[in-house]
Amino acid sequence: MESRPVTARYGPDYTPKMVAAIASCSTAIGRLDARFTVSPVAKPWAIRTAWTGYAKALQLQSAEVEEIDVFSWGCGLKVPGRPALPSHLDLFDRFDQWRAALDDPDTLAWRDQLPTAIGEPATAAEHPPLVRALDTVRQLARIDHSIKPWLGLPFALRDRGLAATPLPCLAGGVKAFRFKRTISDEDWHAALRGLEHSVTANLERLHDLERLHRDAQRAIVAEYRPGVLPALAALLHHRPLLSPRSVSELLSMSVAGASKLLTRGVACGLLIEITQRRTWRVFLSTDLAVEFGYAAPKRGRPRNEPPSLPANRGLADVFDAFDQEMANIDELLRRGAGVASAIGRAGDDSIPV
Repeated sequence: MESRPVTARYGPDYTPKMVAAIASCSTAIGRLDARFTVSPVAKPWAIRTAWTGYAKALQLQSAEVEEIDVFSWGCGLKVPGRPALPSHLDLFDRFDQWRAALDDPDTLAWRDQLPTAIGEPATAAEHPPLVRALDTVRQLARIDHSIKPWLGLPFALRDRGLAATPLPCLAGGVKAFRFKRTISDEDWHAALRGLEHSVTANLERLHDLERLHRDAQRAIVAEYRPGVLPALAALLHHRPLLSPRSVSELLSMSVAGASKLLTRGVACGLLIEITQRRTWRVFLSTDLAVEFGYAAPKRGRPRNEPPSLPANRGLADVFDAFDQEMANIDELLRRGAGVASAIGRAGDDSIPV
């Protein structure tokens, strides 16, 4: 990235309020990054947050889409009551390329693809890394009117040392970056608030997914004959929206057997049914049910989580088997990229992708 002569003020006015916002947001990003790197559910969380980040980027492109719609597309299932996505344009044409870039070990790849018009004044080194990352996105948004600038924020944050890896849930920015030649302090505050809100919300979702993981372990241990329940629990981490047909395809079982398995998962508290039609059933993982408005938030004090199960050889074997199921599902979905979309297109519960 080249240095450029100073033509306008770089960055915001560093008032006490602005400095506090920058420090708070930077700290939150570091906390999320540290938590993510040691999480046992890092891989499925990364998949989910890629859908979250892409939804935010689409909204900044003024697309009439909500996060649940992107999850619906990613899982290849139509959510009852949601309007159909537009069929005259492909909203997700950049998703696969972006996902591949997120997994690319080359840390210079994104920076090397930036237009040569993007640069920094010589004084940029005196500014916080967070401001420099956001300004890179601002410059890119001014010259590239596609979704690419909003999807680039995770890479810009990584390149400035705020995260060890690009966190897909941090895709975004503010529309002022594209439409205003001069960014006001209010716009900077809006960008910082929005980014910190994304960090906080997705850190909470990471905690919820880890709790779902522990609940799944307890449910498996409590079953006398768990059967295919560990495979369903592992699949639920990666595909929070499921139907009997999608489960039957992914786990190689009959539709009737998959329907019974999903009902068993509901009884174990791992997912809820969000449809009432027996011929078209869709289930959602419990950790996202409140977020997407399919379950009422619990009032009063949060319930205490049951104590950890005592360590012994038998439980260790059960947990190792569950972890292996998680790895198997991850490999299955990696090898069959797009399989969920194919499942959706094959049946009546599909959506255009």
